[in-house]
Amino acid sequence: MSGLRIATDSTADVPAGLAADLQIVVVPCQVFWGEEVYRDGVDLAPQQFYEKLARSVELPKTSQPPVSRFVETYHRLLELEESEAVISIHVAGNLSGTVNAAWTAAQAQPDPSRVEVIDSGQISMGIGWAVIRAARMAQAGATRDAISRAVREMLPNIRAAAMIDTLDNLYKGGRISQVTAALGTVLKVKPLISVQEGHVRVTERVRTRSRALKRLAAIVQSWGPLAEVAVLHTGAEGLAREFKAMIEDLAPYHEIMVEPAGPALTTHLGLGAIGVCAVLAGETQ
Repeated sequence: MSGLRIATDSTADVPAGLAADLQIVVVPCQVFWGEEVYRDGVDLAPQQFYEKLARSVELPKTSQPPVSRFVETYHRLLELEESEAVISIHVAGNLSGTVNAAWTAAQAQPDPSRVEVIDSGQISMGIGWAVIRAARMAQAGATRDAISRAVREMLPNIRAAAMIDTLDNLYKGGRISQVTAALGTVLKVKPLISVQEGHVRVTERVRTRSRALKRLAAIVQSWGPLAEVAVLHTGAEGLAREFKAMIEDLAPYHEIMVEPAGPALTTHLGLGAIGVCAVLAGETQ
């Protein structure tokens, strides 16, 4: 392995076992629930979060890791024997303050040039696939420049889309009106969203869950051949596995992951959402 260390934040949703195998350092985001503060993935596992969210009247608040946590993480990694540099890949900068916190922490190091902070322009495993690519290359002994270049070239070829099952969280979070939420519930409207290069947009509004999942599958199909695919869910594993079966033919040579989404994504999308994060074929190794 090279002297490069790969870091990310917990919004990347990289499976814990894979992160351990690839020596990816995950800096936990924070979840504020009333007077309680949790570290994402450390004090609060996804299933615990889903159960607590289902019982809660008010939404929790999520926040990027504090700068001090990044400072401590970078210092620890750079002090490791034969450590050359840290490549730190994070959630889209216009969706979170995480990139700014990481950059500020990098500037606080004795030699800031030893920490490279990359804005993925993505969420969830859209970040995760870039992090995994970097970690695999680091384990294979690739240089810092090679890894940085490969990740930056990969990012425009990552796709993410999701079906929102309930409008409750968007209403509670103040993003839509009570009337809109009520009408959406009555009509069983399921918005479809996409994320690319840091921009989130509603692509369609589809009646009923079954139709929405078929449209989501069609969107994934429109991306063309896929090299890496992850299906994410917010407390709906059974539905996620059903959706996986709908798109398996699109990635015949690669295993499709089914993983729980973390608190940040779940807080905004609500329970029951299904998402897909993929890398276009020919853009990974």
